[in-house]
Amino acid sequence: MDRNEPAPISPDTNSRASPQHGSRQSVPKRKPPIVDETSNDAKKLEEKQQQEDRFFENAIDMICFLDFNGYFRRVNKAWERTLGYTREELTSRRFIEFVHPDDRERTLNQNAQVRGGGKALSFENRYRCKDGSYRWLRWNAAPDSPQNVIYGVARDITESKRAEEEREQLVRELQAALAEVKALQQILPICSYCRKIRDDENYWHTVENYISRHTSTRFSHSICPSCMATRVEQ
Repeated sequence: MDRNEPAPISPDTNSRASPQHGSRQSVPKRKPPIVDETSNDAKKLEEKQQQEDRFFENAIDMICFLDFNGYFRRVNKAWERTLGYTREELTSRRFIEFVHPDDRERTLNQNAQVRGGGKALSFENRYRCKDGSYRWLRWNAAPDSPQNVIYGVARDITESKRAEEEREQLVRELQAALAEVKALQQILPICSYCRKIRDDENYWHTVENYISRHTSTRFSHSICPSCMATRVEQ
């Protein structure tokens, strides 16, 4: 090779020709894209919020956020379904206006305990429906003092309350019936001639009068066939 000839140039895939001098320059390799962690965190937070919103809206129980001034900040669909009011109607009035008059004092005391005590409480009261009827609700409530809000979850227990009242009424009727049976199991002094019964105070009563006073039995009068025949013959 002639010394005056330039040496051959080896191909370099990482270089390119300079537009000014015709020489080749090194090209830096591309770096992988940087993942935006802030964007991912925001997306995860948004997804979590959407899940919480779906849970809130689709819950069977009645969920609410109640501020310390006594107004609902937020209620879920179960409130509309159970009581019949729109959300605007529920959030535009103080909660105590929906409570049964006989339950208001006790409910306000419970509300004050939740706000002042800083712990969860469980209690029951009646809420008025839009049609004027009342539903029994069982509450679990807890405060969030920094936010001046109470988180509440209520379950409609109206049907179980009715069943409980029916059981109590049945027990009362059974106890009354047993008392009547007990009264009739005593030995009754009865006159052999007029058939009157003597009571504990030594007063004499007709059979009808005595039994009516000591039981719920009532009498209706008729005539048997034998007496009918006797009366007809006379």
